Amino acid sequence: MADPTYEDANVLLQAAQLFNSSGLSEVGSWIRSDDFPTKYSDFIDQNPPGSDGHARLFRYAGYFETVATLWKHGLFDQDLLLDWLLIPWPRLSDIMIGERERIGEKRLWENFEALGEAQRQS
Repeated sequence: MADPTYEDANVLLQAAQLFNSSGLSEVGSWIRSDDFPTKYSDFIDQNPPGSDGHARLFRYAGYFETVATLWKHGLFDQDLLLDWLLIPWPRLSDIMIGERERIGEKRLWENFEALGEAQRQS
């Protein structure tokens, strides 16, 4: 893979600014806390669809799906991305897969999942 470019750095900085300006760092703190239920059934019991917690998690996951979609299409340098960002797929996988099944859309979060797998393998 080629060395990252200044354009790659600009994409990363824009993604970082979006994350910080959207309040997602606070959501990330909640997700990493001991109070966050990582099992789908526990999460849904505490954060049913329509609740603030459910919406916050979907907004957070949507950010990672967006970043992962850019990565999938070669618009984000993989080495730079994985050096910068910890992909929370392992912590969220049971919930995201549960939501995928509840909604009935097998493509939901597929890029987020693939990026999490790429990070696991790196």
